[in-house]
Amino acid sequence: MLTAVMVAPLASCGEQTTDDDVATSEVTDIETSAETEGDVSPLYEMEQKDYGGREFRISVNEKYTDEMWVEEETGEVTNDAVYNRNLVVEDYFNVKITPIISSSSDNNAQVNEITQSLMAGDDVYDLTAVYTYLAGGPALEGLYHSWDKIPGVDFSREWWIQSANEAFTINGKQYVAVGDLSITTLLLSYAVFFNQRLAEDYQFPDLYQTVLDGDWTIDMLISLSKDLYQDLNNDGKVDENDAFGFAADNVTNLDAYTAAFDIPLTTKDENGYPTACVDLERLQTAIEKVYSLYYDTPSYIDTGSGKEITVFANGNTAFLTTWINNSFSTLRDMKDDYGILPYPKFDENQDKYYSNSMDNYSLLSVPKTVTDLEFVGTITEALTRESHYSVVPAYYDVALTSKYARDEQSVAMLDIIMDGRQYDFSILHNGQIADLPYFFRNLIAAKSTNVASKYAAIESQVNEGLKSLGDSYASLGD
Repeated sequence: MLTAVMVAPLASCGEQTTDDDVATSEVTDIETSAETEGDVSPLYEMEQKDYGGREFRISVNEKYTDEMWVEEETGEVTNDAVYNRNLVVEDYFNVKITPIISSSSDNNAQVNEITQSLMAGDDVYDLTAVYTYLAGGPALEGLYHSWDKIPGVDFSREWWIQSANEAFTINGKQYVAVGDLSITTLLLSYAVFFNQRLAEDYQFPDLYQTVLDGDWTIDMLISLSKDLYQDLNNDGKVDENDAFGFAADNVTNLDAYTAAFDIPLTTKDENGYPTACVDLERLQTAIEKVYSLYYDTPSYIDTGSGKEITVFANGNTAFLTTWINNSFSTLRDMKDDYGILPYPKFDENQDKYYSNSMDNYSLLSVPKTVTDLEFVGTITEALTRESHYSVVPAYYDVALTSKYARDEQSVAMLDIIMDGRQYDFSILHNGQIADLPYFFRNLIAAKSTNVASKYAAIESQVNEGLKSLGDSYASLGD
């Protein structure tokens, strides 16, 4: 039935083809092929149960409601993938997916609502989906069940993000989790975009092959972009109408470099509690390299307020670092073709490409007010499995469709980015450890490379904060 529904808009001849039509067609082809070859969703490996129309209530932030729930089909492929995911799960288990939407523009509002409700013992939510950098607060208040107590969830399977769930596990207890149900982990993953027309004009090497050969490094990005500035309008001013080699903001995009360069900020001690592990020597070199990328030539532009993305979309810069989400917004109508690459390595000796996601991706938790843990575990696992099968491929398809032609090499690049995502415990409690997750960002934004003295100024706060957090988690018990 789903295949028939998706094919229907393509049945009328003579109508203008749109990007959404093409993306929908490609997803339909994938599903039809999967049906023919017997490839079915891992949802159907689960035992079918009848929950009698019971509601499954998810607390969501209004900004990202559509990763968990959409009201209706619209013909837009990613919207409809979410709609149909929920429909399939609802039908298989006879449940009703119900969002509890926090509509305030204040990111803290949702967490405050959850905290107040759960402290009062109100049975309002079955699952909460909260911004990562805010999710640790309710956990420390003892408001969540540990996921090891939730039956029916298999974190060993590929639809759960192993690196994140391991990072967020403290002494065997895990109060927040992330998998393919949280599509924001894909949307907010960092990547390097490059203008394919400019890459050809400047005679860049085959960047896809460079990545596959393991040679895509920060030094290569610097080398390719540093001498590309041109004053196109001859007004003697550096502005967004000129040509550049590299565009990025000097805030959130910088957060990815510690992950990209394989510089963890925390590790676990023998008891599974977090401790600091900053490699200051490697961090010093990393800071110097990124400083050079940003500031050593006029070929870098940061126009502020996201305008660097517009500069790239207008064809005025060769490289851009941003979230993959921009494939679905500003870059969707870009005239030039673009390609997607992982963040560069620290050097050729690094074992693989790494990245992470902006700290707004959704972490999932089960409120302590939930008594039917089997129900919550089953439906959460089902939604995550079906997301892996249908929603993630739909987002891949739209993100990587350009000029009505799918770039299979970019598919491989996106696979590399997704496989290389790694996360650090520190992001859950940045305010209690002197903003350690933002140390790299803050130095570059301040145009400083003085790693040793800056870290020395916060080192005691970091260590004391981590010790306090470990004690607080230990006190939660079961």
